[in-house]
Amino acid sequence: MKPRLPMLALLLAAGQAPAMGLRSLVALPVEQGGNVVRSQWVRNTDTGVEQLSLGLAHGLSGHQTLLLGLPYRLSPGGPDRTGDVSLLYRHTVWQQDRLGGTRRLALLGGALVPTHGGGDPRLQAGVVATFFGRRSETDLDLVWQDGRGNSPTRVRYDLAWQYRLSPASHSGWSEDASEWDIDLELGGRHAGGAGTTHQATVGLQWIHSSWVLEGGLVKDLNQQKQRQVLMSVRIHF
Repeated sequence: MKPRLPMLALLLAAGQAPAMGLRSLVALPVEQGGNVVRSQWVRNTDTGVEQLSLGLAHGLSGHQTLLLGLPYRLSPGGPDRTGDVSLLYRHTVWQQDRLGGTRRLALLGGALVPTHGGGDPRLQAGVVATFFGRRSETDLDLVWQDGRGNSPTRVRYDLAWQYRLSPASHSGWSEDASEWDIDLELGGRHAGGAGTTHQATVGLQWIHSSWVLEGGLVKDLNQQKQRQVLMSVRIHF
């Protein structure tokens, strides 16, 4: 069976970039019938807490994507290591393509489904915007999660900027082509009356036609002043 044209080649042909922020999966466009899987490991170097997250994006159409997320606590041990399953539907409501770049706006809606007893499904909704031009991309997303029972209302935002370090330009794309991108992010996490924790992230991405290796450092700017290290692999098929 002849392999399908790589996702990255399609994105480049459409004037879009495969880079995206490390802290969020909602900004990445997915072709109809295409899939993106990302496995991400995060360790808090101050508390020793480790978490493994699995994210899946499936393209329903050129403007509709189904997003699935599942976190699992590696340490410390104990019960209830699996977090809530996140289900999100993304619909691109506005897109403006131009030579060498694109702008788009998408709405998000879905639910959080508990994986253990004692909780009810909760609603979530949000918005995501992307601005891409030649060597750089900016992604901004805002997600609200309904509070219910023992779970507080949560709000998160992520502002990510990626810049292609190498090569300076793409004269053409092939199966073995690759690029290096730097990623700078500012994010916030708010939970009920606990206040908002703002975080800064510095990362690096090694991008190939069908897979991406990426890693970064996250620093809390207020609250507990904690630091995290993360690494992930992203596969397009």
